[in-house]
Amino acid sequence: MILLPDVVRIVYRYLVGVPEVQAIVGDRVYSVFPRQLTEADPFVLVQRIGGTPVLPRPLVIDTALMQLDAYGGKQAVAHTLVATCRAALAELNGEQPNDDGNVCGVVVGALRYVPDETFPHPRPRYISDVEITVKPAGAILAGAA
Repeated sequence: MILLPDVVRIVYRYLVGVPEVQAIVGDRVYSVFPRQLTEADPFVLVQRIGGTPVLPRPLVIDTALMQLDAYGGKQAVAHTLVATCRAALAELNGEQPNDDGNVCGVVVGALRYVPDETFPHPRPRYISDVEITVKPAGAILAGAA
């Protein structure tokens, strides 16, 4: 049985390892909303919000619609962070095999400024959509040369 890769895990691990992202957030890249942060700490939240397998039978290629939430203590920091993450993810285009799965393509989508009003003072946040196509590591499709 072939299992589709966990795209959230792939994106999370990738962004944690990008020096330009680390320079802004350190290790504050999350796949679930963090419980404790100061309002000044910039961070990135990576979530899968949808997507449909490209090939449902056999189930070997998945296209995940991801959402990146880039928080900053200030709007300029949030913007720099989201721009850095989008640029880094755009470099994943093409075959990028690793143990978690093979990233076959990345399409960077819409960008929105949506301050998070769940904080006492709305916190600067940019939200970006990213579509990531993956297949399992080592998966070979019939007819591929």
